[in-house]
Amino acid sequence: MKLNITLPCYNEERILKSNILRVFNFLKENVASDDWQIIIANNQSTDKTGQIGEELEKKFESIKHLEIFQKGKGVAIRESWQRFPADIYIFMDTDLATDLEALPRLIRAVKEEKFNVAIGSRFHPQSKVKRKLVRKIISFSYNLLRKILIGSKITDAPCGFKAVDKKIIQNILPQVKDEQWFFDSELVILAEKGGYKIKEIPIKWEDIREKEDKSKVNTISLSLDYFKKLIKLKKRLKK
Repeated sequence: MKLNITLPCYNEERILKSNILRVFNFLKENVASDDWQIIIANNQSTDKTGQIGEELEKKFESIKHLEIFQKGKGVAIRESWQRFPADIYIFMDTDLATDLEALPRLIRAVKEEKFNVAIGSRFHPQSKVKRKLVRKIISFSYNLLRKILIGSKITDAPCGFKAVDKKIIQNILPQVKDEQWFFDSELVILAEKGGYKIKEIPIKWEDIREKEDKSKVNTISLSLDYFKKLIKLKKRLKK
């Protein structure tokens, strides 16, 4: 089975090589039975991310560097998924905040258990999560508002660790309008509303950037943007 494993990235020269090789080695040891490709979806980086991506592509046949010429996390994931066809499409954050031990479970949920979508959930009872209190409160508030406005039962739509099958790519991806951070939340909500099978799996998750690197995203402004887009999505779903 062919796997597209996309890592969207923007100015990740400090961690890109080591983390891509971590994913590469993990896949070699734990997902050897599948035909997989790692796609570095370089989203208009201004540092050496592109250079590092090209070097990795030259060295390893199963690593691809894709230059994205429009800014936005959603754009990067969409274009990577469309450019490299597969049976299962996965994306994860480049900082590897989600421990890779959950990756085989994510794949198995789609490959063997026949779920259309598999999601890592930081709110799963068996998950182990390390993050600051303020981020916990913001995340909880977003999930609560999503349940109230949309009626969603998914516990962690924004978690950057997801897998989808061909049906989602064909039927749901074309409906997703957001090209930024709300992209994958919208994808999951539309899949849920469309009656597709979704499984949330437990993960180990740590806010790596809090202790090693400053996040490239302003948490408060991003949260406000999520709330606004939830309201817009609610109006769309009513039509």
